[in-house]
Amino acid sequence: MIQDEAPDEYYRTIEEEFARRRGASMLLSPRDWGLIGEWKAAGIPLRVVLQGIHNVFDAFERRALKGRRINSLSYCRQEIASLHDVYRTLHAVEAGRPEAAGTERAGNAAVTRHLGRLYRSVRAAMATASEAGREPLVGCLARVAAALKRLRRDIKSGAFEPQGLEDQLRRLDDEVLAAARASLPPETLARIEAGPGIALRPALGRMTPEARDRTRRFHQERLIREACVLPRLTLFD
Repeated sequence: MIQDEAPDEYYRTIEEEFARRRGASMLLSPRDWGLIGEWKAAGIPLRVVLQGIHNVFDAFERRALKGRRINSLSYCRQEIASLHDVYRTLHAVEAGRPEAAGTERAGNAAVTRHLGRLYRSVRAAMATASEAGREPLVGCLARVAAALKRLRRDIKSGAFEPQGLEDQLRRLDDEVLAAARASLPPETLARIEAGPGIALRPALGRMTPEARDRTRRFHQERLIREACVLPRLTLFD
């Protein structure tokens, strides 16, 4: 089961994120609610479900005809199952409990697919940065794309070491964010740094200083990503 969550938090968060990515509110069907219950009963972490939803919508938006929408959570079922394989494989190996060979292969295949998606997103961000004249960011993204390609090749060749993979991705993500921040015009960066205080003022007053700083940082990072059309380099958002 998922720990440290209110009884309905798991359901509510998935419903809200699905509606946000869909771009239009809708009531989940009884089948969708039952599917969320299956994920919760299976112990699939919330962040794994959310990452699966992001992956499916990102892929759908790249190839779907204008005006079409995903109308059911069941569309995300296979991707979430694959990501859960990744999650179990990585955590089992880190804990010294290797998964069965079939499950490990499935997990590695899911990691390979996910890194492929990240690679394509980074290449698309490179094109956007080049058009905007952000050459330092282009160079950083080129290095990151090469690193993702190497990681993907290592997995395919069987040389994959799952320990620390997420840490490697987070380091790459930090490099990209730093390069993006440095590449933005001063007026854009000033607007981003001023924005969170205005947008989040009602909530910030109820937070601890640490929570306020963390919320401001996350908000600024989101605005930087949006300004530069950057993916988040992570296995599980």
